[in-house]
Amino acid sequence: MRAPIFDRLAVRMPGARARIEMRADAAQHIVSQALHWPGVLLEVGRNYITGVERVALDHHYVGLNADSHPVVLRGVGRSSDDDVTLAPGAAWIVPAGDPVTMRVEPLHMIVRMTIDPRRADAILEQGEGGGRVELRRTYGVDTPQLRHLMLALAAEADPRTSSGLAFVETLIAAVSQQLAIHAGVEPPVPAPVRGGLSPAARRRVLALIDAQLDAQLSIDTLAREAGLSPAHFARAFKQTLGEAPHRFLLSRRLERARHLIERCGAQLSDVAARSGFADQAHFTRHFKRQFGVTPGALTRMPGRCA
Repeated sequence: MRAPIFDRLAVRMPGARARIEMRADAAQHIVSQALHWPGVLLEVGRNYITGVERVALDHHYVGLNADSHPVVLRGVGRSSDDDVTLAPGAAWIVPAGDPVTMRVEPLHMIVRMTIDPRRADAILEQGEGGGRVELRRTYGVDTPQLRHLMLALAAEADPRTSSGLAFVETLIAAVSQQLAIHAGVEPPVPAPVRGGLSPAARRRVLALIDAQLDAQLSIDTLAREAGLSPAHFARAFKQTLGEAPHRFLLSRRLERARHLIERCGAQLSDVAARSGFADQAHFTRHFKRQFGVTPGALTRMPGRCA
């Protein structure tokens, strides 16, 4: 069995003993629709990870006990004998780069998500000069706000109930704020508003990107949607979302392409066109730069359609 959310994150395993243990008999329900959200991965279903040893991820990790029974995380404290019991609806947070060792009992329903630290930092930019948000490992976060946000993202990942990228970005921003509140080394300091996109303009622009990702969207088109000049829009977009518009569009298209490739029977020419790439060579070059593997090699990976 593969560990999809871990496979996608370039898991770093410091030391020779680092490993992930999985149940071979655990049924999975992977919410693959969520895998093309920029900087965010989400899984919902029965947990298949039974233990990890000295494993660190490149993204911040949030796990929610979505079961009706408590879950025991064994050996997560300062000694191997320290256990944590999570009540139903409680969450745990692990910062990017923090190596974890623990065992999980029993098999349970889980919602887990990861968020790219750069995305969280852009959302939670602090002070006049900005700066990254430092998190610490935290167990037993039992707050209705984080619980409801995680469950809302799980519902949003279902294509039958999806409201679009603008709503997803709002939920991700709210989750990031919860991480800073409950796992931040220092409380988040609201950044001064200095010319970013208004909430209404942000929603319109993200909705347009979501609806026309396969089109050749230009900065001029997006700027008109926001009611700004192209130069003003480019500055406001980067300040609001943490990336220049062209980088955001490219990342979004590549994430969609990877999501499409992971379906059985995907044709690369069709994937390139549906992801907004007119030139397949251009698509292949950027895809390899982003993910470290060519699209063709990804289609031939064992277990891709599992």
